[in-house]
Amino acid sequence: MTATRWRGLVTLVVVAFTTFLVAGPAVAEPPFNVPGAITDRAGALSGGDEQRIQAAFDRLTDDAGLQMFVVYVDSFDGLDGQTWANDTATASGLGTDDILLAVAIEDRSFGISVTDELDLTDDQLAEVRQDDIRPELSDEDWAGAAIAGADGYREAATGDGGGSATPWVVGGVVVVGAGAAGWWALRRRRDQAGAPVGPDGQPVDELAGLSLDELDKRASAALVDIDDALKTSEQELGFAQAQFGIQATTEFSELLTTAKTRVADAFAVRQRLDDSEPETDQQRRAMTTQIIVTCREVSDALDAQVEEFDQLRDLQARAPEVLAETEQRATEVEQRLPAARAQLEQLALGYQPAALASVSGNPDQAARLLTAAHEAVAAGQESLRTDDRAAAVAQARAAEDAVAQAATLLDAVASAKDELETAGERIGKAIESVSLDIADAARLAPSDPAITAAGATAQQAVAAGRAAGQGDPLAALRQLAEAETALDDLLDPVRAAAEEAERARTALAETVGRVTSQVKAVNDFIETRRGAVGTEARTRLSEAARHLAQGQSLATSDPAAALDAVNRADQLSRQAQQLAEQDVGQWQRQQNPGRGGGTDLTSMILGGILINSMGRGGGMFGGGSSGGFGGGRPSGGGRRSPGSFGGGGTRGRRGGGGRF
Repeated sequence: MTATRWRGLVTLVVVAFTTFLVAGPAVAEPPFNVPGAITDRAGALSGGDEQRIQAAFDRLTDDAGLQMFVVYVDSFDGLDGQTWANDTATASGLGTDDILLAVAIEDRSFGISVTDELDLTDDQLAEVRQDDIRPELSDEDWAGAAIAGADGYREAATGDGGGSATPWVVGGVVVVGAGAAGWWALRRRRDQAGAPVGPDGQPVDELAGLSLDELDKRASAALVDIDDALKTSEQELGFAQAQFGIQATTEFSELLTTAKTRVADAFAVRQRLDDSEPETDQQRRAMTTQIIVTCREVSDALDAQVEEFDQLRDLQARAPEVLAETEQRATEVEQRLPAARAQLEQLALGYQPAALASVSGNPDQAARLLTAAHEAVAAGQESLRTDDRAAAVAQARAAEDAVAQAATLLDAVASAKDELETAGERIGKAIESVSLDIADAARLAPSDPAITAAGATAQQAVAAGRAAGQGDPLAALRQLAEAETALDDLLDPVRAAAEEAERARTALAETVGRVTSQVKAVNDFIETRRGAVGTEARTRLSEAARHLAQGQSLATSDPAAALDAVNRADQLSRQAQQLAEQDVGQWQRQQNPGRGGGTDLTSMILGGILINSMGRGGGMFGGGSSGGFGGGRPSGGGRRSPGSFGGGGTRGRRGGGGRF
């Protein structure tokens, strides 16, 4: 494996890990040390974008000996693209043969940074910037900009148009698209085996020609049908489990569980169609078609097991036994009717009709179902006498279903009794919970009209709950729950802000001391080596001190903003330290070990002592603007000139950038 290919592999691994770490909300990014060739902190890339970019970067390295880096961020943190790119290249230690492309997606700004020593002219750089990179950025083809830039630099450096590069990318997309289309067509042909076919023998998509309204109706009807089928199947499975046990019916149980999950997903799609968020016609067509297809597939899966399930139950052979068992079960359920009626009569003495509305008609409906069950059993027995087994099975199933529903109705009466009897205790807990919300509203947002109104509604719900007694406690519970939900929704941001402020206040107390010490330490480092430290490190330190002071001033009034400022000071101070160390290292490598006399003049120069005493420029340590150390300094204390060796961060930089 060549060094270039190995570097490409390592870069892909680093990028994958970095992308995982930086995923999060959009933020302004200060310049930073890039971890690899491709850094995406804006979520700009997807699919195989990174691989395509890396391939273009590898071509640039293989053919021209240049190495390219690309960084995607949301914002350049208030800097112009050229400055941000230069600062990031410096922080990353990029060298003579390195090219950095930086893109701020939300700012719609970009910057390119190379060293003065890069073997491309300003005109060549400008041509790639204007003709290759900017058009792709304007089209929001983020990966395309990096690829076009790499190919442009490769062409400029080698004088070779490399005509195969772009067609390869385009060709790759075409091949992938054709492959996907072929796979989809194959899947469609496989899935539609047995479906209607046209004159050419190909399957006909009967849904494709339907209007949106018709698709919508079919989707709704399909959901109702499959939901009914699931309920019936679940009931039948219950009968089988009671007869043969759980183990013998595991396969059917698993099938039903999967079916219910898929149908729940289809209902979720229906909900998205019905909510307030509009969809395009294309989206509606796709979503309704998805519902219909899902319901069909679930129905087919259930139907495929009908024969095996019927063999398990073997109702035709067992019809006499099933009819007899169902008759006995109907009689047993019938005996529960008087108790259910008595329970309702007793409950009606203490509770309002509204509290019993959902169950008040249950005994009568159960009685009618049981009568129907007896009639179905009698009809089934008559069918057996005439040797009509199929009719007997249908009547046995109808009788089973009727008895099961009657039992469910009577169970609901008993549940209502239990629910009403425990409602008083639950009302007490609900009142306690809502009262806490009311107190929070008064404490956290006493002047917010919406929260005040919701608090008043909650107080009314509390009063109703206390007065509910034996009236309609379930309605009181609902009223309390609704009031609490409404108040909670309004209080959530206020509570979050209060909790966030408290967390920020705690974090600030833990952070500000450390950062203050850090800023002082960096200041001491620079101050004692100011003869070698240039503008960039000093700028970062100055900004760190400003943000630290801002954070300290906001500590009481806005702890969250204060914490942000102190964290920014932390970042800037660390950048200042790194840049200062680079400057000092560069300066020390340039010194003449034989310089000096009886005094350690080098240390005095490094500390800026002799410069301050004698003036920058002339004097005994070199002449004019070149200076005798650190690559020289212009007279008047300007920025240090580029060094002749060392990392890319010590050289002058160019490149360009702008808006797109």
